[in-house]
Amino acid sequence: MIKNSIKFLFITTISSLLFIGCSNHEAALKILPNEIAQANECISTNKELEADCYDLISYKNSIAMLRSGINAYTKGNYKEAFHKYTLAQKKGNFYANSLLADLYNKGNGVAKNQEIALELLKDVDDVDGIAAYKLSFYYINKKDYDEALELLIFAGNNNVKKAQYELSKIYRDGTLAKDDPIKAKSWYEKYENKSNSLIRKIYGI
Repeated sequence: MIKNSIKFLFITTISSLLFIGCSNHEAALKILPNEIAQANECISTNKELEADCYDLISYKNSIAMLRSGINAYTKGNYKEAFHKYTLAQKKGNFYANSLLADLYNKGNGVAKNQEIALELLKDVDDVDGIAAYKLSFYYINKKDYDEALELLIFAGNNNVKKAQYELSKIYRDGTLAKDDPIKAKSWYEKYENKSNSLIRKIYGI
């Protein structure tokens, strides 16, 4: 009985963290491009001014909220980063899940909990290439190479540069899939094109 109660509380906790249901991902995909464009207007060579701009518009812009959280994280303000990522997530920004998962994996600003980190990634691995890339290593460790490869390809097709580089090595060396020089070359050429990086597009870095 006690075990069931603990399990219920754990599931309830995860459910509250995974605020964005799959049904909302489609709606978020329609809204986020406008938020990205607005947040990009803050980008400046003056990083202090840029950070102030993100803070100023973050109440209405979840991308700015994410970037503000990233700024806090780089300064070691992990609790502030957790707070801002959570706010962005509650606004419908599924890109927040990957950043929250990092905090839970490392125990930065929140109690370390790799199960929650895993659930956060799984919740958005079909819409966020960054989350798919990070999740691929979980399946590699489980030796579920088909799932890992599928996630890496999704991430690569969504311009996650590290995924494209990994895929170029996979097809060059024949590790998770049969070696294929043509695919290896194609993925490496995509990796070399840094102009369309998803991480830069979302995180602004």
